[in-house]
Amino acid sequence: MHIIKQVTARLLSLLLVMLLASAAPAASAASAAELTPSIKAAFDLTAAKTDDTTRARLNTLYSELSVLKTEFNNREAQIRTLHYSNEQTLTAVRGQIKQIDQAAISRLELNVSSVKQRYQPLFDQYTALNRQMKLAKGLKNKTLNSLLRNQADAMKILVQIAKQNIRDEQEALKTAKAVRTHRISAARKTLDGISTPQTAIKAQKSAVTALNKRLSADWGSFTSAIRKQNAPLTLQSLSSLVSGYRQMAAYKQKIITLEQKVAEVIQNTKRQIGA
Repeated sequence: MHIIKQVTARLLSLLLVMLLASAAPAASAASAAELTPSIKAAFDLTAAKTDDTTRARLNTLYSELSVLKTEFNNREAQIRTLHYSNEQTLTAVRGQIKQIDQAAISRLELNVSSVKQRYQPLFDQYTALNRQMKLAKGLKNKTLNSLLRNQADAMKILVQIAKQNIRDEQEALKTAKAVRTHRISAARKTLDGISTPQTAIKAQKSAVTALNKRLSADWGSFTSAIRKQNAPLTLQSLSSLVSGYRQMAAYKQKIITLEQKVAEVIQNTKRQIGA
């Protein structure tokens, strides 16, 4: 019976080694450091061969790593959601900025064009009348000259009113364009506020990348240690993993906060342009 138990234990250990080996490719990166049942079984077997104090420490660290890994996944999902939302909203807001007061500008441009067309027959008639006056002077017909001059004087007042109306419409258009330019500039200046948190996000992501390399190495050490049932190395690598995931949690939370700041700037811009 004793021999059978020894053989069974050896077979169990061999099975765990095989399971760990098959899981190794998936554990090449920190984000793939999944605490699978086979990992847990190998860890438990390693922990069982240590003293009570070490076992308690190992179990505490493993539990904390499990919690940190869950938090890591949750924060990753939250970051993806925030980033996607920001990208979509940012694209929309940039389009809305380009359209600020565009409808009003188009309407005023149409007004200018319309009023010019409306008064063009008057201008043409006035021009023709002035040509007739020049021709009449050559004929030395005082009666005709007087008649044409009276018509021209009366029409001149209408022409002046027409030109003033056109200038008024043109001035309204010019003012509206200046206001639009100012509003667009102000909105873009507000939106430029995303550059600071976006730069900070890049810095945090660089730190995450560097930390991921370390965690990947720690994970490799951890799986190797439990495969060999090396308790000291397991404790060392597990401690390093927990420490690394604590740092990772801080980095990820900072990214979340920064993405939220980006969202806040975008929303402020939307309110500013009235979108």
